[in-house]
Amino acid sequence: MAVIEVDSRNFDDVLRENESVIVEFWAEWCVPCKKLEPIIDKLAGEFSEIVFARFNVAEDSEIPNRYGVSAVPTLVFFRNGKPVDVVIGVILENELRRKVKEFLEIQW
Repeated sequence: MAVIEVDSRNFDDVLRENESVIVEFWAEWCVPCKKLEPIIDKLAGEFSEIVFARFNVAEDSEIPNRYGVSAVPTLVFFRNGKPVDVVIGVILENELRRKVKEFLEIQW
């Protein structure tokens, strides 16, 4: 599945309609975000049971502020609409894959 773009208009709907969502908070000017992008794209193709989404923090600050996002990139893992884990900064592909697998296995 491809990574979807979310914004303030559809963010809450995506969380409400999907059990497992990982949101990457990013910005166009963020070099580390560009390094993380292909990793997220690859994992989105591997884990079809998770919705991977991107939220551009330069376009709206209300949603990032709601979840305490103060740096980009930040990944927030949501289960049933609730944040359950956070990764701040770039993470190696294998480490992120392990975190995603743990996210799927843990019953929140």
